[in-house]
Amino acid sequence: MENMYAETAVKRVNTPKVIVLKILLAFAVIFTFTFAALTGSRLLFAAGVIAGCLLVWFWPRFNIEWEYIFVDGQIDFDTISGGEKRKTRLRIDLDEVEVVAPLASHAIDAYRHNKIRDYSSLRKDAKIYVAVAKVGEEGLNQIYFEPSEKMIELMKTKAPRKVLTI
Repeated sequence: MENMYAETAVKRVNTPKVIVLKILLAFAVIFTFTFAALTGSRLLFAAGVIAGCLLVWFWPRFNIEWEYIFVDGQIDFDTISGGEKRKTRLRIDLDEVEVVAPLASHAIDAYRHNKIRDYSSLRKDAKIYVAVAKVGEEGLNQIYFEPSEKMIELMKTKAPRKVLTI
C-alpha cells in the first residue's frame, strides 16, 4: 500500500494585536532616533540602533504561515515564521482523535468545553475543521485547522468513522 501523504499551508491573517505591536515597534525606533538627534545623546543613538536591529529581527516573525502535513494517519501542525523558520507545534495520531468535523458541525458540540488550539488562518471565510484529540497530559483539545480536500479524503480513508464532512 502506498503512503498516504497530503500537505496544506495557510497564511495567518495579522490580528489587531500584531498590527499594534508593529506600529509601536516602528514608533519606538523613530522616536528614539528623533530624540537622540534633538539632544545629541550618544546613549539614545545607541538605543535607537539596538531598537532598529530588534525591529529588523522581529518584523519577519510577525508573518506566520501554518502548514499541516498528513502522513499515514499522523498530522503535524507546523509554523513557518518569516517564510524561513519552521517549528513543529503539535503532532497527533488519528488513533488519538475522537472526531474531525467542520467547525459548525453538531458532532463536536459535546467537546466545546475543551481547550482550543487555533492553527487556522483566522480569515472569516475560511473552511475550518476541528480535530478533537488527546494532547499529552492536557487531555482532549479542540484543534482548529484548514485541511485541503485531499487531506480530508485521506483522513477519511484512514479513519472513516472519525472524519465527518458535514
